[in-house]
Amino acid sequence: MKVPQSKSRVDGRASNEPRSARQFPWTKEEDALLGKFTDREVAERLNRTLGAVRDRRKFLGKPAVGHAPQPFRMEREPRDGHARLFATKSNQELRAILGWSYKRIHTRRRQLVGGKVRKQQPEWTLEEDRLLGTKPDQVLARKFGRPVSAVRHRRWKKRICFYLKAWRPADDRILGTRTDREVALLLDRSVTNVGWRRKKLGIPPKAKARPWTPEEEALLGSKPDEDLARKFGRTVVAVEARRIQLDRPKPDAAFKVVKVITSGARRKQPTNTVNARPGAAYCTWTAEEDTLLGKFADEEVARRLGYSVTRVRRRRHLLGLPSNNPSHRHWAKEEIALLGTRPDREIAPLVNRSLENVRYKRLALGIPFRNPRYEIWKPGELALLGKLPDEEVARRTGHSLTSVRHARTKRHILSVRRAAPDWRPEEEALLGTAPDAEIAVRLKRTLAAVRFRRSKRSIPAWHSFCAV
Repeated sequence: MKVPQSKSRVDGRASNEPRSARQFPWTKEEDALLGKFTDREVAERLNRTLGAVRDRRKFLGKPAVGHAPQPFRMEREPRDGHARLFATKSNQELRAILGWSYKRIHTRRRQLVGGKVRKQQPEWTLEEDRLLGTKPDQVLARKFGRPVSAVRHRRWKKRICFYLKAWRPADDRILGTRTDREVALLLDRSVTNVGWRRKKLGIPPKAKARPWTPEEEALLGSKPDEDLARKFGRTVVAVEARRIQLDRPKPDAAFKVVKVITSGARRKQPTNTVNARPGAAYCTWTAEEDTLLGKFADEEVARRLGYSVTRVRRRRHLLGLPSNNPSHRHWAKEEIALLGTRPDREIAPLVNRSLENVRYKRLALGIPFRNPRYEIWKPGELALLGKLPDEEVARRTGHSLTSVRHARTKRHILSVRRAAPDWRPEEEALLGTAPDAEIAVRLKRTLAAVRFRRSKRSIPAWHSFCAV
């Protein structure tokens, strides 16, 4: 099929310079060619890109011509996903009706049985398309009953700009009267947009919370933050933040606050029996509770008072009282006498203590350990290190070779074993002519030394086929 000539070739424009639709708008003569010839032929004749021609043809709604048949093109399934056909027809009938392969039919049937078919979204209506961009995508998604991604994709497909809600004078009057988060919820805007508008108009934020009084700060940590928040008329977050700022511990349970009574400013200790820190106005422990500390185990005191073990242990350490835990009993003279007579692992079960406790007590008393496996070196034996080979020292002293080497390296004593002699040319000539083990026996060197020297000289290893 021959395409008629166009003015673009008559004007002398080069074919390798495609024209853009912005500089050269489409004319009626060019639009008439679309749909009559193939897109490639029209693009070559009009000196435009193939994508531009295809987009223009689709924009005008003209079908393409000259396309090869598409045998593998699958028709779109109906909204029910052919569920009725799969329930009443066999695979042979489905293949004849739908034109699908058996593999596709089996896969679709398994999907319908397992419920793995993706739920099809309903078609977009004209009313829904008109509302796109008038409100945020999240609001429209809730209204349409669709995912936010579907609404966003539909808006992009329709080339609709993002929703921008104009600020009204009534909206500006609300700024600063409440927090930005409350204003954002009230006006259906984001917190960032509200903060940007308020700063642009120079409106200060809502007045800060009232300052903390000494009476309120004294009660922080004495009761749970929720109770103090209701009492002070503040938020739980504000109470918790102020308590952490003042380095007050979090209360473990509900307990009463005792006010410290002082007789004068000169006396630093309180006149009552409450054990409080010097200068403290309140104390959360009463005198009766302090009398239980040290008399019973911390777990028992915590159970009686309803406190946590951590709180009881912290209070006992603060008062400097010893623990009455039976597991932390004092060492008896008979138990101390056993230290050093046997290894610590054997003494631990005899005294009913842990291995760490036994080792700590022995080191604190300066008692040397006892280990039959440990080899004690005598001064005469240490004098042989470095003067004789390690094997000879092990034979004379009766120590193991590993113990001899460890004792020598621990004292930074060099071995008397001479270093391996330098490699001679005739020795290097033997590398690769026989197995490394045989060469090591001939040269009286180790196998590792022979392999390292051969690899360093880039000499290939000897194999059985090398002798052929």
